[in-house]
Amino acid sequence: MGKTTLIKSLEDRVIERWKDEIRRDPGFVPVVSVVAPESGERGFSWKMLYSRLGDALHEPLMDRKLESRQEDGRTTARLSPGGSTTTGMRMAFDKLLLQRRTKIVIIDEALPLLKQNGGNTLLNHMDAIKTFGSGRAILVLVGSYDLQRLASLNDQVARRVGVVHFSRYLTGVLDDEDDFKQAIRKLQGHLPIHGLPDLTEYAEDLHLACLGCIGLLKTVLATALEYSFKNNGRWSQDFLERSTLSQTAFETILRATVEGEASVKKAMIGSGSFKSFRAKSKEVLAAIKASA
Repeated sequence: MGKTTLIKSLEDRVIERWKDEIRRDPGFVPVVSVVAPESGERGFSWKMLYSRLGDALHEPLMDRKLESRQEDGRTTARLSPGGSTTTGMRMAFDKLLLQRRTKIVIIDEALPLLKQNGGNTLLNHMDAIKTFGSGRAILVLVGSYDLQRLASLNDQVARRVGVVHFSRYLTGVLDDEDDFKQAIRKLQGHLPIHGLPDLTEYAEDLHLACLGCIGLLKTVLATALEYSFKNNGRWSQDFLERSTLSQTAFETILRATVEGEASVKKAMIGSGSFKSFRAKSKEVLAAIKASA
């Protein structure tokens, strides 16, 4: 199962869980999913994120939201000349979650959340995430191994965060190899290629070349399909190998993947033990005492 399929499966399960309530109240949106915006700038754009979330929740005029303030015991609301401010959009989003009664917010490709510049620091992001939606919904961030850094930079976020690792399909693990072969078989059924052989015969090579990642497998098969179109819809046995990663890309992705798998082990839920906590507690307390 690839990352996109995993998110879709989660959405389907949540909707199935609340289907009767959705029928009774069409305004009830139990789960919403968006891709984190990449603005092309140095820092992350919260305004773009709130705008996407508002669109996904069918909220109009996200660019015209008022920002309310309390001064001298009075509450005032204003609209900035440039449209919605980040604060105004955040306040509108908090109310929107309450109105839609949303249970889960999923942000895919969430790595841009780590981007920062000037006053837009990573700790500012931590504070924003800590209070995201005023705790009304579970926030699910999906992305690469670098996301685990979010749980280690701020103690307030760390106590609210759980890291769940969905591993790639590993070579040498029988169940993973069988599942990867099944994925090849399923994807092959969507390839309109004349004379296409049983691609599971190449399962071992594809598993290795794609690092056990379904997303990379899809890319390889899509590229092979393009070669077939250029060949008048006919298949050639060299299309698969010609569609794989370059040697440089393979080495880069493999290194990042293996290093990421090693680093995420300590960040995962349940990775600790009473024994390891006791040892780490003594180590930290001793270091603090020595530096006092």
